[in-house]
Amino acid sequence: MAEKIAIIGFGEAGQHIGRGLVAEGKARVTAYDIRHAERSLIDAAGTANVALKDSAAAALEGADFVFSLVTASSAVDAARSAAPHLKSEQVYIDFNSVSPMTKRAVGEAIAPAGFVEAAIMAPVPGPDHKVHVIASAPDASAVAERLNAIGMKIDVVGDRIGDASLSKMLRSIFIKGIEALMLESLVVARHAGIEERILDSVQKTIPGIDWRKLATYNLERTVAHGARRAAEMQESAATVAELGLEPFVTEGIAKRIAWAHEQLKGAKWVKGTPQTYEEVLQVLEAKLAQSKKRDAAE
Repeated sequence: MAEKIAIIGFGEAGQHIGRGLVAEGKARVTAYDIRHAERSLIDAAGTANVALKDSAAAALEGADFVFSLVTASSAVDAARSAAPHLKSEQVYIDFNSVSPMTKRAVGEAIAPAGFVEAAIMAPVPGPDHKVHVIASAPDASAVAERLNAIGMKIDVVGDRIGDASLSKMLRSIFIKGIEALMLESLVVARHAGIEERILDSVQKTIPGIDWRKLATYNLERTVAHGARRAAEMQESAATVAELGLEPFVTEGIAKRIAWAHEQLKGAKWVKGTPQTYEEVLQVLEAKLAQSKKRDAAE
């Protein structure tokens, strides 16, 4: 018998996971998103053979598992909105990039339905529903067994709520930290006209990575998902603070990514999205020049 999956939040991750599960042929998938009436989401659902509903209640009806794939800042609100429509036999799985404290708040919001916290540990596009996920909860092993049987790749890392999200939050400091470092270094280097010299030097010092390719990937992610990534880093900062350390660097990562995303908001790209890091740096340099002119005029 096919599992019935309901996805709350039909953005990039929700679309890829939903499409992959349907293609596997072992799950029926419904979805709900607050933007459900937008043409882009309707088209994406049609392509993925996912039934996009106009309410959370309609999406959750009859579901075995509910996947929450919203933004970090919306995780608790999404759980509270879903709670009145959940039955005790359903299992709510929060995949969002949030702190252990937020995961516990989600679990409290959806009780008495079952709850498992999960963390996505790699980019979703590509592997889709087979992306590496870690999970934790008292019943996580039984849930992982059922979902792995329909093609997912879930490893159980603990039986406490917070075990999985702790790993995710600390990994995020590393991954998004590289993004923020590249942003700050390359934006200033571009302003000084020496970004290629900097990249050449880094390439010689650390030759095992294609730094220009990574710069293009990271800056495109900032354009597409900067607000979400900055919110995730605020959750990471809260995690660091809960563990007793001042999140000096983590808060800086959040600020730099949020700054860049705000500057890039509304930018027009020749091919719809930036294809190279040079395109993104050009827009940011233009924004800095505009800001400088305004300051001089005041």
